[in-house]
Amino acid sequence: MATRVGHRPAMIAVFIIATLAAAPSSASAAVNGPYEPPIVLPGDATAASVRADPHNWLISARSGAEARAITRRFGAQSIGSRAIGAFVVAREKARPLAGALRARGLLVSAYPNALRYRAQAPPAPDPLTPSQWWRNAVVAPTTPTPPPAPTAKLGLVDSMPDLSHPEWAGGNLSTLSALPVETEIGHGTATAAVAAAPANGTGIIGIWPGMFAVNSPIPSQISCAESVAGIGNVLNAGATVVNMSYGSTSFCPQEFAQIQLAVARGAIPVASAGNELAEGNPPEFPASLPHVLTIAAVTEAGTPATFSNSNAAVDLGAPGTNILTAVPLAADHDAAPDGYTVLNGTSFSSPIVAAATTWVRAARPTLTPDQIAQVMRLSANDIAPPGWDPSAGYGMVNIDKALIQQPPPPDPLEPNDEIVWVDGRAFGKKDPAVFGGRRTVRFVALLDALEDPEDVYRIVLPGHRRVLVSIKPAFGDADVSVYDQRATSVAQRSRILGKSGHAGSKTDAVTVRNRGRRNRSAYVRVFIHPRARSLNAAYVVTIKRR
Repeated sequence: MATRVGHRPAMIAVFIIATLAAAPSSASAAVNGPYEPPIVLPGDATAASVRADPHNWLISARSGAEARAITRRFGAQSIGSRAIGAFVVAREKARPLAGALRARGLLVSAYPNALRYRAQAPPAPDPLTPSQWWRNAVVAPTTPTPPPAPTAKLGLVDSMPDLSHPEWAGGNLSTLSALPVETEIGHGTATAAVAAAPANGTGIIGIWPGMFAVNSPIPSQISCAESVAGIGNVLNAGATVVNMSYGSTSFCPQEFAQIQLAVARGAIPVASAGNELAEGNPPEFPASLPHVLTIAAVTEAGTPATFSNSNAAVDLGAPGTNILTAVPLAADHDAAPDGYTVLNGTSFSSPIVAAATTWVRAARPTLTPDQIAQVMRLSANDIAPPGWDPSAGYGMVNIDKALIQQPPPPDPLEPNDEIVWVDGRAFGKKDPAVFGGRRTVRFVALLDALEDPEDVYRIVLPGHRRVLVSIKPAFGDADVSVYDQRATSVAQRSRILGKSGHAGSKTDAVTVRNRGRRNRSAYVRVFIHPRARSLNAAYVVTIKRR
């Protein structure tokens, strides 16, 4: 997925992997390495380590009528996009439901309903600032803004915004259901305003003034199930970019699957890095998941905020201190309450980048979603220290430069980081075979150890034929393995039909043979060489009959 100017230092990757070692093994795998959807049930040792809703559980099944019929018998409710087959069920029914699904070969994953929290730092001491420094920091005031377009819609998974606030009189912000307006801190109102507040002569203007934004309201105590449902809701409502200003140290496989589905459908997920630098600086989810643009907070002085998490998942920095934004009047605790206040946190850095990404995507419709994410990274204004760093990624987001940044080549068929995302178990439908058994195919693809650690492709092996798979690195060091059609994870070495792992820029090639009469499937895995000096690679794959 990700091509780099330079690369994230290897020691940073080692740091994040080591930090995750104390977490459930599935959490580490979700960030880096082979991934098999975990099955954790009430009473299992792993379950006790997850801060979760004590009343219910999350179950994923192969999408289809049979699985839905079984889940109905146990009173389970579908959440998120139907394609991911995710359900929430009463805790006491989780184990018998999992058993019933397993007996029919339909169980994909089971996990506690992990809780999330919003990424807001303590309120700033000053009431209002005289100007919106944060907008001028990412786009020149003289840059003309495009007219809002219904096809360029930002999805906000956040608390219920105050639609009666004067900022929303024009109707560009909508919500998908009616919960009570959250007035403790006005989180949903504030994040929407920094992204989309219109130029209406009232208060502030957002990054893309008047852009179309849709909110899927979630309660103050956010669970993984509510995150999954919210992402699915805004995806179904047509969001092309999804903002998630919340997180947790607990991995959630259903949330992972919902985000992977969003990527597969062409959406770009954006998440706040978190504000726990002083509390151990833990990796957080969904920010640490592959394919997510992870956003840290930057100060007016152009330095990383002292509270902003710092790790190898961070892609970009954006303003996150002294953010003047709209809030419900009941949440405005300034000396002169007027519905506007100043807040801190990566919660506000994230929608700044999400709105910027939506703008650039609308302005550059010929680019693929992964190319848009890349131009956002590659066009950032570098801040100290030089180059990529774990505190601010590639630097401060810059809309003006992103509008003209030369993109890398598109990365095909993402997400395809593991067999589960390709073979139909996760999304109910297999990926198309990149090689059908006859015509030679050749294409370019990209790898990033943190954002896109593996590429898996389904191919067809014609009966009584041999097939050659070759990988020629353009930069970096990529290796290749081919697995038989019964493989369910790249960790299953017994399923490898052939592999090649030359170090350096030498072409890796594998020839596999189908000795049977009928065509059969196989999986090609391309991955970064274990001792590669760079955490990134680009390669040309060629597949042909021999």
